[in-house]
Amino acid sequence: MNKINTIKITSKDLSFEADLLWDLAPKTCQAVIDILPLEINLIHVKWSGFGVWADLGEVKVDEIPYENNTIYFSAGQIMFYPGFESMKELLIPYDSVAFASKAGLHSANHFATIKNPQNLSELGRRTVEDGKQPVIFEIFGSKP
Repeated sequence: MNKINTIKITSKDLSFEADLLWDLAPKTCQAVIDILPLEINLIHVKWSGFGVWADLGEVKVDEIPYENNTIYFSAGQIMFYPGFESMKELLIPYDSVAFASKAGLHSANHFATIKNPQNLSELGRRTVEDGKQPVIFEIFGSKP
């Protein structure tokens, strides 16, 4: 079986490819692959800075430890938060993010990095001005 190295993220007419960081976050990469394809809505982060996120509330994932975790993320560094102190979520920064909630800063797993981040700020703008945006996370090369 070939290891999947890239995922595709599509929101309306915006499309991104992200390289998975298997060497740094293998359990997180596998957990994300296991839930794909994933159709969900993105909203703007409220506490963290410049990013969009998706609540994975009812999505079932195996327990994931901290791997390649940090509080501070840059544009295109996709993070997975396994829900240690609050809900499970995916977050995509379009600029600087300090991952936080009203309870304070949280550490999350950086498991993938977007290769073509040029239109990420447009995705952020849409969540601010137009509200939630539909998104599909899928294995690169598969069809929605």
